[in-house]
Amino acid sequence: MKLKLRLATVALVALSFSAKAQVSSNEGAAREWIASHARDLKLKSTDAFKLSFVFKSTAGETLRFQQMMNDVPVYKSEIVVNFNPSNELVFTSDSYNASIENISTTPGISKEAALNASKESLKFTCDYSVAENNLFVMDVNDQTKLVYRVVTNPVSGNGSWVVLVDAQNGAILGTYDEAVYYRKKTDVSEAKKSEPTSAMAPLAATTGTAMVYITNPLSIAHATYGQTGYTDNNDANSTQLAAARTAVTLQEIDLTSGVYRLKSSYVDINDFEAPTTGVFTQSTSAFNFTRDNNAFEAVNIFYHLDLMLRYLNETLGINCRPALNGGVLRFDSSGLSGADNSHYLPSTDSLAFGEGCVDDGEDSDVIVHEFGHGIHDWMTNGNTSPYIGEGDSDYWAQSYFRSCNQLQSTETPYQWVFKWDGHNTCWSGRTTDYFGVYPTDLVGLQGGAAHTDGQIWATALMQIYDVIGRVKMDKAVLNGLALTNSSSNQQTCAIAVRQAAINLNYPCADIQVFTQKFSDRGYTMPALSLTMAAIANQTVTADLSNTYTLPSYATLANPITDNCDATLTQSPVAGTVLTPGVYTITMTATSGSSTVQRTFQLTVNPNLGITDNVKNNFVLYPNPATNVLNVKGDFDSNESITIYNMLGQAVLRKAVSSNNESIDIASLANGVYNIYFNNAKVTYKFVKE
Repeated sequence: MKLKLRLATVALVALSFSAKAQVSSNEGAAREWIASHARDLKLKSTDAFKLSFVFKSTAGETLRFQQMMNDVPVYKSEIVVNFNPSNELVFTSDSYNASIENISTTPGISKEAALNASKESLKFTCDYSVAENNLFVMDVNDQTKLVYRVVTNPVSGNGSWVVLVDAQNGAILGTYDEAVYYRKKTDVSEAKKSEPTSAMAPLAATTGTAMVYITNPLSIAHATYGQTGYTDNNDANSTQLAAARTAVTLQEIDLTSGVYRLKSSYVDINDFEAPTTGVFTQSTSAFNFTRDNNAFEAVNIFYHLDLMLRYLNETLGINCRPALNGGVLRFDSSGLSGADNSHYLPSTDSLAFGEGCVDDGEDSDVIVHEFGHGIHDWMTNGNTSPYIGEGDSDYWAQSYFRSCNQLQSTETPYQWVFKWDGHNTCWSGRTTDYFGVYPTDLVGLQGGAAHTDGQIWATALMQIYDVIGRVKMDKAVLNGLALTNSSSNQQTCAIAVRQAAINLNYPCADIQVFTQKFSDRGYTMPALSLTMAAIANQTVTADLSNTYTLPSYATLANPITDNCDATLTQSPVAGTVLTPGVYTITMTATSGSSTVQRTFQLTVNPNLGITDNVKNNFVLYPNPATNVLNVKGDFDSNESITIYNMLGQAVLRKAVSSNNESIDIASLANGVYNIYFNNAKVTYKFVKE
């Protein structure tokens, strides 16, 4: 786990908390909830938490509280609290480890000594980089230990190796590969040394062109692997595979000193794993290659990663980027020592793609799947769960593919994941019409089974996608993922994704789809209590008669229940004719004995198309006023004023008999008012105090 923590201390009840770093107006409410549920969470009086990460979106705000012990993080132990856009606490999850004991957090060895112990343990003969060397409190073999977690990335593509070093005596407590692979990991051999990773440099942006596979060469041609011209054939080009390419515009590439590089505000090509193939810079902006040239995979990967990051951040409007490298995603198009696999490296927010059998960089399913592991990492602040990661990434691959409309639902490969890279002599691939249901058909996490079980989750997500569409489902999955933690299972994630859809104020009919499809796949979905989203204030303009007929706001109110059977009333009722002013609209939803009420302000501006001959000549003073409001202007002889309170109620009417009029407002209650000039059709605001 990469702790992208901005940490900070406040005592609440018997629990110790911290309150620097990231800021949220909901922090106090979140801490109150944690304190009031300390017994349910099995928290101890000595436990301490820091607000480590705040994620904000149109679906509300999620706060992550990292457990600390004397300012040392407890590894992957956190409490997640979500507030909807109305700032109501609606969802929580946690990976709190109640078995963690209170131990000394003063290390007996230095970070340098831990690093040396790690190096000695790994015994790498190739070049490597050390991505992390951080101190944690951790549960190791059912014992609470103070541990240095050292992460080393060899350039040979042998993974991303975590060594747990006992911070008291330097003993090696464990070693494992934390790189996330798109298929079951296979052994890879060492290769020649790689050149050092290039440094990040300022971007000199321009556009470029390229020839890429929009998805893969089979789908666009409705061909099958093994047909004439449609086999890998040791990376050989063919007439058919060349014809499957599409000309695209690279929206942003780097141009520095006449050299074009596959680098944008979102993505940058690097060469950090063997084999050493370089970064394919050139003197032209046209990156047009066929698949027998390694540069083809490089530009194909760049195109898809840049496209996906622009889609998430710009089209969906959700902040989803790497925490490292200045928010730029690094990738190596020829990595893993040429193995038939690809991986995401959470320690460096980087991706690397293998070249065995079908090159992974030629199939959008592989590219976007691996990118999906990055999404999981960034949306959870590094607290990824092995129970949902593979299924989530298969979903992203399939979601993108479906958006390209290259296959019909009646075609067999329509449900396949890895349509060019898999389902062939290379390997069997996966599917999103998997037979399994949760939890009956789970096979576990060992031996690559997480990939198998992930098909249950991906299938459920795609079945909802098929009903509500890409954009809605992608938003719900992204925001739902932000509510999960490192121990979240598919069951928890199903509830989180549905809650995100509710927070996004999706129609009740859509929420029913989430409930039904998840239930059909075996997930137990809790009953929904009556909810109704906050309604934003509205501003409209009166018609030519200078009135406004109130519409129904039922769609904005959108009450949610299990059966979508809530009754809804509106006050004032739809059809009420309003004059210019400010009004309070009340929406009341009822389901059984439950009632929810929301109010919002409606401002009706006058229609200035009738006449605005004197709108710039009026002066109100003093403002604020106490007893008398003076009005000065070039008025028509038949001018009059109406004063409205903030409820839109007329509280005073008066004819204007001169160009310098005094209005007695002593009888008005203190507050904000609108004064409307009935003939000039102009509204001004003043304060009575």
